[in-house]
Amino acid sequence: MFLTIVATILLALTVLVGPVATPIYATVTVNVKNYTIATGEAVDKFVNIPLVVYIVIGSALLLIAFYIEVVSKTRVDNLPKILALLSALYALPLPYVYLIGVKDVAIVLSNYAKALSLPAFGLALFVAVAESLLMPKKRARVIADLSATEEKTEKGE
Repeated sequence: MFLTIVATILLALTVLVGPVATPIYATVTVNVKNYTIATGEAVDKFVNIPLVVYIVIGSALLLIAFYIEVVSKTRVDNLPKILALLSALYALPLPYVYLIGVKDVAIVLSNYAKALSLPAFGLALFVAVAESLLMPKKRARVIADLSATEEKTEKGE
């Protein structure tokens, strides 16, 4: 159920939270527009995906997560959970620190990298399915009777 909850949160973050880029601290001029952050000579361009694509891909990932966890009752290990949390972190506004030259610094709070959150969550789902298919379903048990082992060693002496 964990992946389904994270998928719901991720869908809400990518669809409801619009593009945000706010300079927090800067000793140089910072221009923020059209999924581009320009600080001095450094220019970062981020991928701009239409809202409809976020809705379609996010809904598909939510349905896949629901199917994996609820319908097929697949046990999800820790690695897919960590990857899912990291993908949700990409959808949040994160601080970007730009060092320009020796003494100029710019810190911009932005969620322009939220386009990476959907492929990262898809990777988490892929790892969950791969682990469930590649790991053995049942583990072999070794049942040993210690009294029989003691008797054999006593007779052998």
